[in-house]
Amino acid sequence: MKILMVGAGAVGGQFGAYLHESGADIQFLLRPARKKIIDAEGLTLELPAGKLQIKPRTLGAAELTPDFDLIIVSCKAYSLESVITDITPAIGEQTVLLPLLNGLRHLDILGHKFGDERVLGGIAKTVATLSSPSCIQIKHGPGNITVGARTPGQQQIAHAVWSQLHAGGIQAYFSEHVMDDMWDKYCLMASLGAANCLLGGTVGEYMRSQAGGEIALQLFKECVDTAQASGHPLHPESIARIRNALTNRHSSFGASMYRDMQAGLPVEGDHLVGDMMRRGEALGVACPMLKIAHAVLETYMGRRES
Repeated sequence: MKILMVGAGAVGGQFGAYLHESGADIQFLLRPARKKIIDAEGLTLELPAGKLQIKPRTLGAAELTPDFDLIIVSCKAYSLESVITDITPAIGEQTVLLPLLNGLRHLDILGHKFGDERVLGGIAKTVATLSSPSCIQIKHGPGNITVGARTPGQQQIAHAVWSQLHAGGIQAYFSEHVMDDMWDKYCLMASLGAANCLLGGTVGEYMRSQAGGEIALQLFKECVDTAQASGHPLHPESIARIRNALTNRHSSFGASMYRDMQAGLPVEGDHLVGDMMRRGEALGVACPMLKIAHAVLETYMGRRES
């Protein structure tokens, strides 16, 4: 299977490196400035058990040809429009896409452009940070990817992609209910990111305030109600797990969106929080706390862009 990894950030760089190390036929699509650095320095993963250094094969957008079997999309949501422009020449007759973005809106965008049958369901779980253009710090284990079919016609190719990832040294899971699993993660990431950014702290930090836990749980309730109204109710065990994660007074957990905000970088606020709010409101779910959090995120992005 010929694979194109779009990007070499915390997600794409990490899982792409595992595939490269296993001998998979993988190339990385990079922007010119990043390509120059990676070509010169390689890519380093700083894992809890030690370092992994690779010299990946890289491409620029102008070099793409329509002969890839699998395109793994690992960009930030706010870069998706430009990524779609870049990867269009790489789409062949049999090409499928595995997006590993947070949230759900990207599925609609990619499906509209390339067709729903090409777009698999996927979830990446890792705690990783790009510490420099050529180095990724991974704090808690190797991470994992879940793959699944979004339509009955995708079952065979989804299983083939899972098998390729598994053989490529990735802790990979095949899900028979991938949209339910994606909603589970979406509810966690939207409520956690909203709580972190709205309250200005990690879970343990906002739990020091009198109302921090109450606000985080209200954000989560609005997400859970939206998932229910969308036909993807969260399992009671998932609800209990996420509620505990959002209110753990000893936790240093913070969403990647909060880390990006702290660093003054663009954030995926509209893709996660805004989209959740709009989905809920369209289905008659009251989302007052999501609306406040979204306004905070919009204000931040507006200030960055002014």
